[in-house]
Amino acid sequence: MKKAGIITVILLTAGLLGCGNATADPAGSNGAMASETANGGSGTGKVQVEFLQGKPESVDAYEEVIRLFEQENDEIDVEQVNLPDTYTVLTTRLSSEEYPDLFNHFPLRPDFEVLAQSGQVLELTGDGYLKHVNPSILEMSKTEEGKVYALPLTINTMGLYINKELLDAYGLSVPSTYEELIAMLETAADKENGRFLFACKDTWTLWQMMDRLLGQLYMNSGNDFAADFAAIGRGDKKAEDIPEIVRAAQQMLELFSFSQEDPFGTSFPQMCDDFANGRGIAFFQGTWAYPNIKKVNPDLDFIFVPLPAEEGQKAYLSMNIDIGLCIPEGSKNIDGAKKFLAFISTPENAQVFNDADGSMSCITGVKNNIAEFTDAYQMIDQGDVYEMMSNMWPVNYNTTLMDYISAMLLNRDLEGYLKDVDMITPDFYQ
Repeated sequence: MKKAGIITVILLTAGLLGCGNATADPAGSNGAMASETANGGSGTGKVQVEFLQGKPESVDAYEEVIRLFEQENDEIDVEQVNLPDTYTVLTTRLSSEEYPDLFNHFPLRPDFEVLAQSGQVLELTGDGYLKHVNPSILEMSKTEEGKVYALPLTINTMGLYINKELLDAYGLSVPSTYEELIAMLETAADKENGRFLFACKDTWTLWQMMDRLLGQLYMNSGNDFAADFAAIGRGDKKAEDIPEIVRAAQQMLELFSFSQEDPFGTSFPQMCDDFANGRGIAFFQGTWAYPNIKKVNPDLDFIFVPLPAEEGQKAYLSMNIDIGLCIPEGSKNIDGAKKFLAFISTPENAQVFNDADGSMSCITGVKNNIAEFTDAYQMIDQGDVYEMMSNMWPVNYNTTLMDYISAMLLNRDLEGYLKDVDMITPDFYQ
C-alpha cells in the first residue's frame, strides 16, 4: 500500500513483467566451494566467483547467462550454487564469515533490510550498471538513506494458472469473478483431473497465497493492512474482528476444499509437474512457476490470469522485486562479482535471462514476450497493481504464520487459525 503509487508508475512506464526455495546443488558443493578455490582461486588459475542463489526455477536461466559471461570473460569462472534452504545457509555463512561472492535476495523484504543495515551487504550506490535499471524500480529499492544494496533484476506477480485444455474438455470458461472460479471448481471437482492444486509440503506457498488474498481484499476495502496487524500485536484488536483477515482465511479454506488427493505430500516442483502433465485444472502461484511448467510440457495450452475478485470488487495484481543480486561485504572477488552484475544488467543479456526465466524484467529495454501472461500485462498497463502486503510485516512474521496456515488447512479450522493469529502477532510487534 505504501508504495502502490510508485509501482504503478514503474509498470506503466516500463512495460515490465519466482520465489521459492532451492531444491538442488548443481555445483555439488554443499554450500561451500572446494578447497582449491580458497581466496578466490581455482585449479585452472581463473578467478572463481561463487554465486549462491535460492531460486531453483531460475537455475537454467542463470546458466545460460553465465555461459555467455564466461565466453566474454575467460579469466572468470562463475559457479552457481543452488541449495535446499538457501537463505538459511546464506545467513549461516554470513555469520561465520564464509562468504559467497554473489547472492540473490528480495530487496523489499524486512529480512533483507536487516542484512543491509547490519553491514553484511556491499553498498552499490552509484555503480554504473545501475543505469540500466528502470529509475522508478531503482528508487523503490533504495533504503531510507537513499542507498542501494542490490541490483534489481526482476519483478514478480502471482495469479491463477489455468489448464485451457481441461477447460475445453469440461465445457468451462475462464472465470472472471471469485464466484465463477468456485463454480468452475465445483463443476470440475468430480472429473479425473479437475482438482485445484496445492503444495502444502512447501509451506512458503501458503503464506504467499494468504498474502495475496489479503491484498486483494485490503485494496478493495481501502483499510490499513499494516495498522490492523499492529493493532492485533498491541492487543487492541482481534483477528476475528477484522473482515479482511477472516474473509481471506475463508477463501483459502474454500479453495482448499477442491484440492488434490495429497496436498500435504505435494511440493512446489511436484505441483508444477502435475499441472504440466494435466493432473490439475488450476493452481495459484507466481510467475516463477512458468519455467517449471514449460520445461515439463512446452506444448501445454494454459494461461495465467489475475486471481478473480468477488462480485462487486476489483481484481489487482500484487508486485514485488523478486530478484536482487547482491555482493557480501566479505567477498574475496568483488571485482569479478561486479563484472557479472554489469553483464547481466545490460538489456541484451537481461533479455536472455528474461526469455529463459519467464520473469518480468527490471531492466529498461527488455521485452516481455510470454503469451500466457497477456492478461497480466494488460492489468499492468492499466496500473491495477500494488506492492505485496507482507513486505509490511515484521521480519520472520510470514515464516511463522505459514505453519499456522498449514494447520488451519489440515484441520479445516478457521476459528483456531484466527486465535493463532492473535497468539503469535504480539511477539512481532514490541
